[in-house]
Amino acid sequence: MREPADKALKENIRSSLKSLGLTSTGASVFLALMSRPNASAATICNEAGVPDSKVYYALEELQSKGMVTVQYGTPNLYKALSPKEALASLRKRITEEHMEEIQRVDDLAEKLEAIHSRAQGSDEVELAYIIKGTRNVLGRMTELIAGARKEITALISDQKILQEIKDPLYEAGGRGVEVSLAIPSTQMKKAGIKGIGQLKRLHCECCILVADRRTLFAISNWRSSDMHAMMTQDRSLITMTLQNFTNPSCCTGA
Repeated sequence: MREPADKALKENIRSSLKSLGLTSTGASVFLALMSRPNASAATICNEAGVPDSKVYYALEELQSKGMVTVQYGTPNLYKALSPKEALASLRKRITEEHMEEIQRVDDLAEKLEAIHSRAQGSDEVELAYIIKGTRNVLGRMTELIAGARKEITALISDQKILQEIKDPLYEAGGRGVEVSLAIPSTQMKKAGIKGIGQLKRLHCECCILVADRRTLFAISNWRSSDMHAMMTQDRSLITMTLQNFTNPSCCTGA
């Protein structure tokens, strides 16, 4: 009973490896190397049941994905990494390819948006959305930071709002988003802001965030219980806000 069960398990694993991007031969060779470490190509052919005309292509595939190592000699001996190491390498590769695909989608969206905007005509009025309530405002602001793909520019004069978005900003920077932050000089030490990206001193009262140069989020009444915010994709307002970050009367180097 054990042999059929083992066969079914291996077939299940082989199918999973194929779904993660390995070829059928590559999946079979990797499974064979799990059972026969330090094996020659001839041994792998027998173990995996693949022809010698294909085994070297499969071994090259596994090497390129960082799943096997080779000890050069006569003959060369191949060894699979531990399952944890091999799958970590495969996961990293899949993640990188996935991020590249997302980047291509974002780039395509920008190009299509430019065409769409021109088609709509210059007289079109860009809608602005109003968010009311402290919880809703801070929640939406955090969502914008979490969804940013390329860059975030934030001018935050309020300490409480800064504390709410500090960790999300660090997380955004950690995934490769370019973060530009301006805060009052009195908050530099209190907030514990270090290594968060481009940091400047803020000399005006405002709480504004721009995500990916596409969405502007401006908060009003942040000191009262009646906090509310405006969210828009109006290009003129976004451009004016970004210019404030480089305007020395508003922001200067930290």
